[in-house]
Amino acid sequence: MKVLAHRSENGRSVRVVEYRFDGSRLYFEGPSLYTHVDANGTNQLDYIAAMGQAMAGKPSVLLLGTAGGALATQLSRAGASVTAVDDCSAAFELARQWFHLPPDVECLHAEALAFLKSTERRWSAVAIDVFHGVEIPDAFFTSDIGALLVRVLEPDGLIVWNVADSSLSWTVHRLMKTLRLADLQPSAIPVLSGDVGNTLIICTARRTSGAADAPSD
Repeated sequence: MKVLAHRSENGRSVRVVEYRFDGSRLYFEGPSLYTHVDANGTNQLDYIAAMGQAMAGKPSVLLLGTAGGALATQLSRAGASVTAVDDCSAAFELARQWFHLPPDVECLHAEALAFLKSTERRWSAVAIDVFHGVEIPDAFFTSDIGALLVRVLEPDGLIVWNVADSSLSWTVHRLMKTLRLADLQPSAIPVLSGDVGNTLIICTARRTSGAADAPSD
């Protein structure tokens, strides 16, 4: 294994390493692995593959949390218009240089919650993959997070939230309870590698029964 790049930003240490035997590359923040792709930039992590499969066919996707960009690359290659947001400015440079992030992926350096509160744009799906280490930041457990996510979604838009824990964990329970405050009906989908793995919380922001399209001119 050889180190290809190292960046330090706001107390965070990011490393890109490459396996000599197969040319695959990995993106670490501290000890936590966030991205693993093969020599052609194809994702090698089960939970990333599951997130991509859940959003298959969605024409526009907002990704909160980018790291090496494996999910952004997978969705872009499948034809989606992808907007990637990350509060680590080095992530985009590293993703393009070492992880085959396509040039048509829109990269925005911003803190995820601040971006959700400020943007007026809408997407057909939003994926949340934001961590400090393996923990979701406390700011994402506010009572209005569900409403913020719904606000940036088109009608019947999809939410896919990655949790680095089991489907029976307190983190998953807490997030699902918070999303229900926005009248969402989340489901917890385990993604296991052996006995360990991640959980995807998935829900659709359904149009309410009384809603109607605005009349055309």
